[in-house]
Amino acid sequence: MRFVIIFLFCFSCSTSLIKDESSLVKFNNAMKYIEDSKYSKAIDELEYLLLIDPLSEYSSNAQYFLAESYYNLENYDKAILEFEKYLSRRSLSNDLLKKTQLYLCKCYYSVTLDYNKDPSSTYIAIEKLQYFIEKESMKEYVNEIEGMILKLRTKLAKKNFYNAKLYIRLEEFNSAVIYYSTVIKEYYDTEFVNDSLINVAIIYFLESKQKSISYLKNQKRNFISNNDYEIAITFIDNLELDQETEYYISQLK
Repeated sequence: MRFVIIFLFCFSCSTSLIKDESSLVKFNNAMKYIEDSKYSKAIDELEYLLLIDPLSEYSSNAQYFLAESYYNLENYDKAILEFEKYLSRRSLSNDLLKKTQLYLCKCYYSVTLDYNKDPSSTYIAIEKLQYFIEKESMKEYVNEIEGMILKLRTKLAKKNFYNAKLYIRLEEFNSAVIYYSTVIKEYYDTEFVNDSLINVAIIYFLESKQKSISYLKNQKRNFISNNDYEIAITFIDNLELDQETEYYISQLK
């Protein structure tokens, strides 16, 4: 009986040592592949390591580099899943934690679709980025994340702006004004706000020049700069009176 117990104990220790050695080999192999930008091969090594020895001392770092490898292959959806798995672990490196949060911002930004497609992913990305930007760990990346948020907001502004153009073609001007007004109210910090203000003013010019000018004066604070406002006033003031609708449509931005 004593012999059996000793044998089992030795076998258990031996198995543990083999696992540790195997995990180290797999991790080192993965690091070499990553260094050589062979991310698919690195993924194979890391996934095997996490499968056979999920509690090893290398597993936490393996999870991070697995996620990073998927990111480098531009498989952003999979990278998000793997980075979230890393965040769910108990012991995290502060440095890798910050990198993970920044990578998640980049992933959510990268999975968004073009402005003329379903904007759901863009709304989700903005929400996620606003969540991470408030974290103390992201303090040094605030400008970078703010830049991503502005680009996403610009994408949504562009969608509304071009939706307005579609209604202009149909000569449904009231509907166009609704979309331009959304740009002005919701996406006031984007490059489309000035043109939206001018386009609403042109549409109102169809009713009267006075209504157009009054609108611009009431919206002065919404222009990106006072100079932009002055340019808009001059532009509207120089429009010809009593022209056909086509003339005013041709003046739209």
